[in-house]
Amino acid sequence: MASTGHRGDGDMKRGDEKREGEKRKREEERENGSMKMKKRRGGEADILENEEPRLGSSQDPETSSPYPNFYIGRFTIHQTLGRGGFGKVVLASFPGRNTFMAVKVVTKTRDNAATLKRERKILLKARDCPFICHLNAAHQTQDGAFFITEYLPGGSLRTLIRMCGSLNINNVRFYTAEIVSGLQFLHGHKIIHRDIKPDNIMLDRNGHIRIIDLGLARYGVTSSKKICGVAGTLYYMAPEVLLEQEYDAAADWWSLGIVVSEMSTGCSPFYDGSNDDMAEISITRDKPDIPSWLDEDLKHLIKRLLRKNPEKRLGVTRNIREHPFFNSICWEELDRRRSQPLFVPFKKVLENKDLPWPEDQTLQPADEFNYMSPSWTRMLKRSRL
Repeated sequence: MASTGHRGDGDMKRGDEKREGEKRKREEERENGSMKMKKRRGGEADILENEEPRLGSSQDPETSSPYPNFYIGRFTIHQTLGRGGFGKVVLASFPGRNTFMAVKVVTKTRDNAATLKRERKILLKARDCPFICHLNAAHQTQDGAFFITEYLPGGSLRTLIRMCGSLNINNVRFYTAEIVSGLQFLHGHKIIHRDIKPDNIMLDRNGHIRIIDLGLARYGVTSSKKICGVAGTLYYMAPEVLLEQEYDAAADWWSLGIVVSEMSTGCSPFYDGSNDDMAEISITRDKPDIPSWLDEDLKHLIKRLLRKNPEKRLGVTRNIREHPFFNSICWEELDRRRSQPLFVPFKKVLENKDLPWPEDQTLQPADEFNYMSPSWTRMLKRSRL
């Protein structure tokens, strides 16, 4: 019995030492994390996740978050802005903050954690571009992931094209130039969007464009490191994507060519009816149908963007900014978002419709998903939440 008692004392002592060691390790990790947080943002995109204040797991939002009152249940939901295969986007507001924001709601499954974290990471890398929708925060519950972004009240290019039939050439030039700036930013960071279309190009309240929905985007893609996989919207997919070949950023330039054609003429240069097989055949085999009445530089731009061979496509073979269609664009002013839009969207009357949140289900959270931008951190501190 005595020897058993001695073993118990030794176990207790070793347990105390183990707990002390774990405590020191936690303190060192907190200290290292604090030092990383104080570093200024550099050129390496990979350190972004360590720079920002991190929200805790939202399994218990009242206790686990550094800002315990910031969780998705506190948002007021006003109306649905759009729905898609991913889920939906709703218009929301936050108590004490007289600003509307868009919340992308994605149902979590056991298979999409990697996709959600990839989209969050890409949005973080893209936050310095004025022509890509900015992420304010990312949050999650047991069953849903929520991307809280700026609200873009100007509507989509799709809506504008439907309203006008086709756009004035100066508007086409301006919107195309801002999309080019956004795409070149993404491609410069080895990111391809893979779903460029009028629905994913929004206008802010001042009339500038924002590229949205990076859920299909992939990073680490270069001319020497291509990817495979059919992704995007059929009528905007490049031939190499439909043919299941390897592809890179050239696929985005093809999609831009379709968008420019639709802005200019109101329709696609290829078959865009309800028969998917005919659409695929048209894209991979047919020459684009470009009206003869279009401006010569604009026709040339569209033709160069819609080259079947991706290696000969404009945007890949040479800098698209040098094309004559953009001769009147001051790229330095445009990149700084100082160019004046020719069209300012009308304000829309907002409907107040509360939407119920889905009931929680027991699913594993996406680790390291939560994020809050510095501006939101300052806002929460001022609000003393």
